[in-house]
Amino acid sequence: MADALQCSPQDCNETYTVTNEGAIHRFVTQLANIYRLSTLRAEESSMYWADVATHSKSPLAPLAHVPGVFAALWTPEVAPTTAVTLGTAGYGFVGLPKNLIHFTTEAGAASIRASGVIRSSKVFSDGITGAFGPGVYMARVGHPLNGIIKKEATVPIFLETPRGTVRITPYLVYVRWGFNGVRIR
Repeated sequence: MADALQCSPQDCNETYTVTNEGAIHRFVTQLANIYRLSTLRAEESSMYWADVATHSKSPLAPLAHVPGVFAALWTPEVAPTTAVTLGTAGYGFVGLPKNLIHFTTEAGAASIRASGVIRSSKVFSDGITGAFGPGVYMARVGHPLNGIIKKEATVPIFLETPRGTVRITPYLVYVRWGFNGVRIR
């Protein structure tokens, strides 16, 4: 409820109510404008990346589809669905488990012990890991058969959920995106 002030000017029989609804209206209007501008920028961005992917002579041009797809998720027609999906399907940054499991091979575990770092997977380096981009992939439950973790990666590394982790598929796929990897204690 808005704050209200009742006032009766001298020699006036009417009472006027002054509220801060103007401030609330301005705030809602600003949010609506930010939403509208951000979706229009996303639309421009998706068109830009589509142009790069289709018209560039670079051998890396097809990689422009990746940012284009992410930009397309916030275009005016798709943004409400994206917001509802991320907000209700359990994806995203909120409600993450306190601990996760990274699965690796015996050689990978030895490397992690020696360096103290779980290195990031490369994008499609072996056709399986890195499917959601470069980063460290983790799960909440035992070795999932989800097509993301290599069959020979049977050694579990238990760790506190790293900062910046995103839930892709609840329980099965969590990713901490980036090229730097995750430092373990």
